[in-house]
Amino acid sequence: MNVKLNEIKNNHIITDDLVFSAYLKMKGYHLIKSDRKKSKSIFIFENGNKDANSLKMEFINSEFLRFYNELRNLKKLI
Repeated sequence: MNVKLNEIKNNHIITDDLVFSAYLKMKGYHLIKSDRKKSKSIFIFENGNKDANSLKMEFINSEFLRFYNELRNLKKLI
């Protein structure tokens, strides 16, 4: 699979970002495939006609990302 990550292609969202993938799952996007190439995992979701950039902006401004960052900071303490 040779594609640009975090893009929409053939009505699929393709990403290697685990946290973004968890966000998409939480928002109800259907995971249709996951693939592992070397040390990288690729996640492919069905897209409901949403623009990839607007999805990423929605994710960046979400409470989910804030939660993840706080979790990561707490993990650094232990």
